[in-house]
Amino acid sequence: MKKQLFLLMLTGFILIALNSYGQNNNLPTKKVKGIEYYIYTVQESEGLLAIGRKFNVSADYISKANPYIKNGLKVGEQILVPVQKNSKLKPQIGNKSEAEFIQCKVEKKQTLFAISHKYKVSQEDIIKYNPDVVNGLHEGALLKIPVASKEKKEKDNEKHNPSKTKSENIDENNSQNFIIHKVKLKETLFSISKSYNVDIKDIIKYNPGSETKISEGTELRIPKKTGISNSKEQKKEKNSFAVNNANETKNLYENKVIRIAYLLPFMLNEAKKDPGLDRFQNFYAGSLLAIQQAKEKGISLEIFTYDTENSEDKVTEILNNPDLKTMDLIIGPAFSNQVPLVSSFSKEFKINTLIPFTAKVNDLDSSPYLFQFNPGADTELAYLSELISGKFKNMHIVFANIPDISPLDEGKIRIEELQSKLIKERKSFSKIDLTTPENVDFTRALKKGEKNLIIFNTDKYSNVSPFISTLRSNYSLFDITLFEQYNWRNQSIKLPKNIYISPFISEFNSLLINDFNEQFNQYFGKDVTADTPRYDVLGYDLSKYFITLIHRYGSKFGTKVGSISNFTGIQSKPLFERFSPQSGFINQQVYLGEDNSQ
Repeated sequence: MKKQLFLLMLTGFILIALNSYGQNNNLPTKKVKGIEYYIYTVQESEGLLAIGRKFNVSADYISKANPYIKNGLKVGEQILVPVQKNSKLKPQIGNKSEAEFIQCKVEKKQTLFAISHKYKVSQEDIIKYNPDVVNGLHEGALLKIPVASKEKKEKDNEKHNPSKTKSENIDENNSQNFIIHKVKLKETLFSISKSYNVDIKDIIKYNPGSETKISEGTELRIPKKTGISNSKEQKKEKNSFAVNNANETKNLYENKVIRIAYLLPFMLNEAKKDPGLDRFQNFYAGSLLAIQQAKEKGISLEIFTYDTENSEDKVTEILNNPDLKTMDLIIGPAFSNQVPLVSSFSKEFKINTLIPFTAKVNDLDSSPYLFQFNPGADTELAYLSELISGKFKNMHIVFANIPDISPLDEGKIRIEELQSKLIKERKSFSKIDLTTPENVDFTRALKKGEKNLIIFNTDKYSNVSPFISTLRSNYSLFDITLFEQYNWRNQSIKLPKNIYISPFISEFNSLLINDFNEQFNQYFGKDVTADTPRYDVLGYDLSKYFITLIHRYGSKFGTKVGSISNFTGIQSKPLFERFSPQSGFINQQVYLGEDNSQ
């Protein structure tokens, strides 16, 4: 009953966008041993034959590139698909007489999503007349962009607006039908639309280009609405979270509404939900507590929440909503295959975007508006290397290699890079190639009388759990410590001793966490989870952190992220850094956790 009430309360906050758009085919790529591959995420009910047809590659070719999938594909799993440079895959071209064309030269880092929005044409139509783009976009390539004829546009308009007649249209040439508004400093399309009680889309309609950028001093034509007063004094507060008694006079966003969009997979339309998705509901619940506390401090907020499901199409559909262009911050999405869509949108419309979960953010080096919370393999590798050279310099390092691990596995990538670093630094280590738990003999690699640190070449617990059981049962005479991935913390079978690296504080401040737990229970009527990490606390910490930044410095807070180093988080204290003026930010704050329980 408590869980049903909790879900009902969360559902009350969730707004689901309705428009539909096509799939982004500009997939990230990776070179493995000189061969270029697409990184593709397996969709529901999809097999090797279907994926092969999609990329014009044989199923056998895909299987050989991914030996670890021999037991079948899993939804959400990432696999390598060979890039066919001279693909014969030709999507069927429709009647060209229905369209005229303009030529577009692909710019550096430009995506199919950005081009479709720039020319107001669907991605399917671009692919239809440029079939080679299924192999990716290349700088300097010339694309044929279809432009519908005037007659076709009018028919489409009549089709979508059957009750609208020409007499109801505003005469664009008659200045009496418009108010001329000169844009002031810090004004946005959203604030202007509210001042005159008109829709954002109507302002964009009569001021082409305003959806991309408006500058101080720009003159906008605002369509008049009969019988509606445009007085700013009659403006009504839309947001249920807004509070008008702001009292922090030194903050830039005093008396202004902070607009935040959450893009999370609630799966509201699914009859049977994956229990693992509960963590995203908990994340959102924790965020609502941070929002409630901000409201109590007089901060005005307007929250937009969308169910991204586990679909790229759904994310593209959401991004087609004009409200998204007016956000101060976007939080999400959750899945790595959805991130390129959002990061492209973020860069195009200059909207700060927090990617809270995945570390696979491929556009981070070229988009200054992205914030990646998960530090990722590079940061963890640097910290682990530092530990091996310092605190653990007297430990004997053992690399345990399980066969047929995906080359995309972060654990595999990490172990190969760490071995290269140790070789360059002339540090000794042992390696053991594993087969089955029954036939493996760790004694060949372990040393008696020394502390042994075992590092597996995978970040997936299902790959290592049989070997962990063997280590626990058969090697009690050795001093063994396991380097484990943080996501293994919720598993029951562990070594007596282990270490891990994570962006989370190993021990909560008891006063802070007790207060949070009490508020969570009172607000949602639901007990908190015992999971590691606590996603409800993560949502609370990150939402509080970014609300604080925006309230103090406005939406251009990128240069101020180091100004709240004294931020008090319960489970995490982000330390965002960028590596170039053009890059996004990565959280560099990681902690060492040690479990010495017997």
